[in-house]
Amino acid sequence: MVYHYSIKEGELLLNNCKKNRLLVQSAFLLRIFKILMLILSFCITVYLTYLIFRECITDATLSNCIPLGSIFATFGSAVISVISLYCNKQIRSFQENLSALHEQIPNLTSWKRWPFLKRYDREKAGTWKYNYYILKNPQITFHSDDISLTIPLPTCSADFHDLPIFANVLKMFCFHKHFSDSVVKHRDMPEQKDIFTFYCTLMIYKNIIRYKAGTLLMLIGSEFVLSSILFSFFYTSVVGPL
Repeated sequence: MVYHYSIKEGELLLNNCKKNRLLVQSAFLLRIFKILMLILSFCITVYLTYLIFRECITDATLSNCIPLGSIFATFGSAVISVISLYCNKQIRSFQENLSALHEQIPNLTSWKRWPFLKRYDREKAGTWKYNYYILKNPQITFHSDDISLTIPLPTCSADFHDLPIFANVLKMFCFHKHFSDSVVKHRDMPEQKDIFTFYCTLMIYKNIIRYKAGTLLMLIGSEFVLSSILFSFFYTSVVGPL
C-alpha cells in the first residue's frame, strides 16, 4: 500500500562533534535563562500585588491585610483548580490521540522517550572527558506532490518543553493545503487514511499547546496566590517605615 507519509524511529545517539557540544552548552544556558525568567515573573507578580494592596488598603493593619489576602488566595486557588482540570483533559486527549496514531500506522512501533533523558546531554567518560548525546524522537514525514514536511512526534510530557511545538504547528498549518490536495488526487488508493493521520498528528500538537497555555496560567495564578499570602502578613512591615 502506498502512503503519503513515512516514519523514522527515535534513537539516542552518541555525537561528540563540535556542533553537538555547543548544543549541550546552549541547552544548559537555556535552563538558566528559564529560571531567571521565572524569578522575574514572580518579582513582577509581587510588585503588582503590592500595587493592589496599596490601592485597596488605607490603614495597613494585620486585620485589614489578611481578609484581602484571603480573597486573593481563595479566588486564585479556585482558578488554578479549574485550569488544572483543563490541563488534565488535554493530557488525556494527547495520550488517546497518540495511542490512536500508533494503532493506525502499521510501521510505527511504540517507542517512548525515557522522561529523565534530556534532549542534549553529556556523560563523564574520564578526567575532563565527556561523551555527548543527542535524543531524537520518532519523526513522521508527510509527502505531497511538490514538497514534504518532517516533524518529530512527541511521546511523553517531557517532549512538551524541549521540542519546537509552536514552530511545528505553524509548519503543519502552512503544509495542510499541499498535503490535502495531494491526497485527494489519488483516489485509486485502497485506503484514504493519510489525511486522518495528518489531522491526528496536528491534534497531538494542539493538545500540547493548550496544555502549555494552561500551565502558564496556573503558574501566574500560583504566583499571585503566594504573593497575596506573603503580603497578608508582611504588608504592614513593608509600608511601616513609609
